[in-house]
Amino acid sequence: MTPAERLLARLERVKAAGAGRWMARCPAHDDRNPSLAIREDERGRVLVHCHAGCATVDVLAAVGLTLAELFPEQDRQRFGPEQLSTWRRAKLLAEAEHERLILELIDQYRAAGRTLSPADLDRGRQARRRLLAIARALGIGRQA
Repeated sequence: MTPAERLLARLERVKAAGAGRWMARCPAHDDRNPSLAIREDERGRVLVHCHAGCATVDVLAAVGLTLAELFPEQDRQRFGPEQLSTWRRAKLLAEAEHERLILELIDQYRAAGRTLSPADLDRGRQARRRLLAIARALGIGRQA
Protein backbone atom coordinates (compact mmCIF):
# COMPACT_ATOMS: atom_id res chain seq x y z
CA MET A 1 0.00 0.00 0.00
CA THR A 2 1.40 3.39 -0.96
CA PRO A 3 1.57 6.26 1.54
CA ALA A 4 -1.27 8.02 -0.34
CA GLU A 5 -3.46 4.90 -0.26
CA ARG A 6 -2.75 4.43 3.45
CA LEU A 7 -3.86 7.99 4.24
CA LEU A 8 -6.84 8.10 1.88
CA ALA A 9 -8.23 4.86 3.34
CA ARG A 10 -8.53 6.59 6.73
CA LEU A 11 -10.25 9.77 5.51
CA GLU A 12 -13.91 10.57 4.82
CA ARG A 13 -15.53 12.04 1.71
CA VAL A 14 -12.43 11.62 -0.44
CA LYS A 15 -12.78 12.99 -3.97
CA ALA A 16 -10.23 13.03 -6.76
CA ALA A 17 -9.13 16.53 -7.70
CA GLY A 18 -6.81 15.62 -10.55
CA ALA A 19 -3.92 13.23 -11.14
CA GLY A 20 -2.36 12.45 -7.76
CA ARG A 21 -4.59 15.00 -5.98
CA TRP A 22 -7.55 14.61 -3.64
CA MET A 23 -9.79 16.60 -1.30
CA ALA A 24 -11.27 15.11 1.88
CA ARG A 25 -12.82 16.04 5.20
CA CYS A 26 -10.14 17.02 7.70
CA PRO A 27 -10.21 14.62 10.68
CA ALA A 28 -8.53 17.17 12.98
CA HIS A 29 -11.53 19.52 13.12
CA ASP A 30 -15.30 19.47 12.60
CA ASP A 31 -15.14 19.67 8.82
CA ARG A 32 -18.51 19.91 7.08
CA ASN A 33 -17.04 20.58 3.63
CA PRO A 34 -13.81 18.91 2.54
CA SER A 35 -10.93 21.27 3.32
CA LEU A 36 -8.03 18.82 3.38
CA ALA A 37 -5.89 18.83 0.23
CA ILE A 38 -3.76 15.75 -0.41
CA ARG A 39 -1.15 15.48 -3.15
CA GLU A 40 1.18 12.65 -4.11
CA ASP A 41 4.38 13.84 -5.78
CA GLU A 42 6.34 12.05 -8.50
CA ARG A 43 8.48 10.22 -5.89
CA GLY A 44 5.46 8.91 -3.96
CA ARG A 45 5.71 11.39 -1.10
CA VAL A 46 2.41 12.73 0.23
CA LEU A 47 1.78 16.42 0.90
CA VAL A 48 -1.12 17.36 3.19
CA HIS A 49 -2.64 20.82 3.67
CA CYS A 50 -5.75 21.74 5.69
CA HIS A 51 -7.25 24.96 4.34
CA ALA A 52 -8.81 25.58 7.77
CA GLY A 53 -5.32 25.76 9.30
CA CYS A 54 -4.88 22.42 11.10
CA ALA A 55 -1.27 21.33 11.53
CA THR A 56 -0.24 18.30 9.49
CA VAL A 57 0.78 16.43 12.67
CA ASP A 58 -2.75 16.97 14.04
CA VAL A 59 -4.35 15.68 10.85
CA LEU A 60 -2.14 12.59 10.91
CA ALA A 61 -2.57 11.99 14.64
CA ALA A 62 -6.35 12.05 14.18
CA VAL A 63 -6.09 9.07 11.82
CA GLY A 64 -3.27 7.28 13.65
CA LEU A 65 -0.42 8.05 11.26
CA THR A 66 2.96 9.76 11.61
CA LEU A 67 4.87 12.12 9.34
CA ALA A 68 7.23 9.29 8.37
CA GLU A 69 4.28 7.39 6.90
CA LEU A 70 3.83 10.10 4.25
CA PHE A 71 7.07 8.89 2.65
CA PRO A 72 7.68 5.72 0.63
CA GLU A 73 9.38 2.92 2.56
CA GLN A 74 12.81 3.56 1.00
CA ASP A 75 12.71 7.21 2.13
CA ARG A 76 11.59 6.38 5.67
CA GLN A 77 14.98 4.88 6.40
CA ARG A 78 16.61 8.25 5.65
CA PHE A 79 14.08 10.36 7.53
CA GLY A 80 13.80 8.48 10.82
CA PRO A 81 14.03 10.17 14.25
CA GLU A 82 17.80 9.75 14.39
CA GLN A 83 18.18 11.81 11.20
CA LEU A 84 16.22 14.82 12.45
CA SER A 85 18.21 17.97 12.05
CA THR A 86 19.23 19.87 15.14
CA TRP A 87 16.98 22.74 14.07
CA ARG A 88 13.95 20.46 13.54
CA ARG A 89 14.51 18.72 16.88
CA ALA A 90 14.69 22.11 18.65
CA LYS A 91 11.50 23.24 16.89
CA LEU A 92 9.67 20.07 17.93
CA LEU A 93 10.82 20.50 21.53
CA ALA A 94 9.62 24.13 21.54
CA GLU A 95 6.23 23.02 20.16
CA ALA A 96 6.06 20.33 22.84
CA GLU A 97 6.71 22.92 25.55
CA HIS A 98 3.90 25.11 24.17
CA GLU A 99 1.44 22.21 24.21
CA ARG A 100 2.57 21.22 27.72
CA LEU A 101 1.84 24.75 28.95
CA ILE A 102 -1.67 24.56 27.53
CA LEU A 103 -2.29 21.31 29.41
CA GLU A 104 -0.82 22.84 32.57
CA LEU A 105 -3.21 25.81 32.31
CA ILE A 106 -6.16 23.48 31.88
CA ASP A 107 -5.06 21.51 34.95
CA GLN A 108 -4.75 24.75 36.97
CA TYR A 109 -8.24 25.86 35.93
CA ARG A 110 -9.69 22.49 36.93
CA ALA A 111 -7.83 22.52 40.25
CA ALA A 112 -9.31 25.97 40.97
CA GLY A 113 -12.79 24.61 40.27
CA ARG A 114 -13.29 26.69 37.14
CA THR A 115 -15.49 25.39 34.35
CA LEU A 116 -13.85 24.94 30.98
CA SER A 117 -15.66 25.75 27.75
CA PRO A 118 -16.10 23.10 25.06
CA ALA A 119 -13.48 24.99 23.01
CA ASP A 120 -11.02 24.79 25.93
CA LEU A 121 -11.65 21.05 26.28
CA ASP A 122 -11.15 20.58 22.53
CA ARG A 123 -7.87 22.51 22.72
CA GLY A 124 -6.75 20.24 25.56
CA ARG A 125 -7.45 17.15 23.45
CA GLN A 126 -5.61 18.75 20.55
CA ALA A 127 -2.60 19.45 22.80
CA ARG A 128 -2.50 15.80 23.87
CA ARG A 129 -2.64 14.62 20.24
CA ARG A 130 0.12 17.05 19.27
CA LEU A 131 2.34 15.91 22.14
CA LEU A 132 1.89 12.28 21.10
CA ALA A 133 2.73 13.12 17.49
CA ILE A 134 5.81 15.09 18.57
CA ALA A 135 6.94 12.21 20.78
CA ARG A 136 6.60 9.81 17.86
CA ALA A 137 8.52 12.18 15.56
CA LEU A 138 11.32 12.39 18.12
CA GLY A 139 11.29 8.63 18.70
CA ILE A 140 10.36 9.06 22.37
CA GLY A 141 8.48 6.28 24.11
CA ARG A 142 9.41 3.49 21.73
CA GLN A 143 10.56 0.25 23.23
CA ALA A 144 14.12 -0.78 22.46
